[in-house]
Amino acid sequence: MDQPPQLPPPGAIDQNGLVSFTLYAPQKRSVHLIGDFNDWKHDADPMSQIDEGLWTVKKELPRGAFAYQFLIDGELVVCDPYARYVEKDPGDRPRKAIVKPRQDPYVWQHDSWPRPHFRDLLIFEMHIADFTPQRDFREAVERLRYVSDLGMNAIELMPVFGVHENKGWGYTPTYLFAPNEDYGTPDELRWLIDEAHGKGLAVILDMVLAHTGEKHPFNEMYPYEQSPWYGQGPAGGNEFGLPQLDYARAATRAFVKDVLEHWVKEYHVDGFRFDYVKSIGVTPDGYGVPTLAWAARQARPDAYVVGEHLPEDPGLMLMADMDGAWHVRFCYALRALLCQREFGGYTWEDFEGAVRTLDPAHEGYGDRPTCMVNYLESHDEERVILAVKQAGFDEETARRKSALGATVLFTAVGEPMLYHGQSLGQDTPKNMDHNFIAWEDLGTPGGGGLHEHYKRLAWLRRERDALRTTNIAIDGVLADQKSVAYHRWNDAGDEVVVVANFSSDDQKLSVPMPSPGKWREFFSGQEVELGGAVDIDVERWAAKVLLKA
Repeated sequence: MDQPPQLPPPGAIDQNGLVSFTLYAPQKRSVHLIGDFNDWKHDADPMSQIDEGLWTVKKELPRGAFAYQFLIDGELVVCDPYARYVEKDPGDRPRKAIVKPRQDPYVWQHDSWPRPHFRDLLIFEMHIADFTPQRDFREAVERLRYVSDLGMNAIELMPVFGVHENKGWGYTPTYLFAPNEDYGTPDELRWLIDEAHGKGLAVILDMVLAHTGEKHPFNEMYPYEQSPWYGQGPAGGNEFGLPQLDYARAATRAFVKDVLEHWVKEYHVDGFRFDYVKSIGVTPDGYGVPTLAWAARQARPDAYVVGEHLPEDPGLMLMADMDGAWHVRFCYALRALLCQREFGGYTWEDFEGAVRTLDPAHEGYGDRPTCMVNYLESHDEERVILAVKQAGFDEETARRKSALGATVLFTAVGEPMLYHGQSLGQDTPKNMDHNFIAWEDLGTPGGGGLHEHYKRLAWLRRERDALRTTNIAIDGVLADQKSVAYHRWNDAGDEVVVVANFSSDDQKLSVPMPSPGKWREFFSGQEVELGGAVDIDVERWAAKVLLKA
């Protein structure tokens, strides 16, 4: 039996110079291709509708770079929503897509690198424009050594796709198939990802698939209420007033699948962090948030899949088959203890309520404890050190408290995540425009010392298997002393006990040891014989980590 002809994918697809230009535009009367190759003549290249709403034309082009757009119904000029690269900001006129036929493919060097299991990830969130003084992919390559030397094994890139508005962070996306033209070229981004793999770093992309920017071509092609892609969806309207992608619509689901497949196939990324999934919700037919994990794994079965739902919804994250969920309650609870005030519903007075966020069962992740991606800082919050200083503490105390928080972060169940600059003690206010990392702080006693503390904890996390299991027991919540003791273990006999003192006083704390024997305190290196309930001296705003020798 004859097979039906395969439909060309949307966008400009080059096959050794024969380029198919395809646009999904249902219920339009005509679509024309205009560009450098036809002197922008409106009638030179009419496109044929080969399937319901799918318009296409093929052109033989020489090697080079060609700008193009689509002309719809003889009036509306739009950029290709599937553009693989776009020109820099053209001002008020419609942006042009760029196609480069007959280009040599990027030659990947590190595809066989040993990729870590999700439970073993130590994630480093970075924003290209702040992580590098030159604000580009090429300099980010030069600074990857810092991340690997710190001991992290994954980078989570804040949006790197093309944006036309609100350029600061990229959470109002316009061109989801193209790298941000201000950061560099597609091959420069491939080089960054390739070099990250060469240094043992997985690459997770922060994807915004709940909405688009106002200037997205989809939003220009139809009135909102007639759009094949937009709609209110099951979660209600977008709280930022942005065009909301409606997963009840087949066109939206196809678009999302195409986006994720593109980044996996063309850029070899290892997974995705999905922003603002609260706005996506779940349709009565089960589409929405579950579609994200399904589409990612259609492109790559072992893709890392992480969701951000604020406030947290563990049941939804587990039902949607996410590997991980941003554990924002951990962030809020630890900040309440470090700042000694209320934060996100947690309070200094209710010490036990805050430390219970360490327990996956308490948090709703009992069946999948490794789903918790824990953090003290992300792009959404003020820096920890700044928050502590704003609570009335001095610089030295703020650094001690940051170090205490880091110790809990790296010894808790779940995957620890840092925000760039955190390990240096960055304390600048949150700024979506420009907020460069103060790299010079690495050479100061404060910044360098804190960095070494984070580095040692990352090493400990990698070396002690007990810290990568799902096992945790909170052995003592000493609310009056603002202290907590918990232990971690594996089935092979590895055990780790953590005693954290959040109070402003040095404390002698009674700690039940899980087993008798020789124990070594990680930071001091001191070895002692311990068993039963023992008294352990812990300085103010500090922690001790005891390792079974």
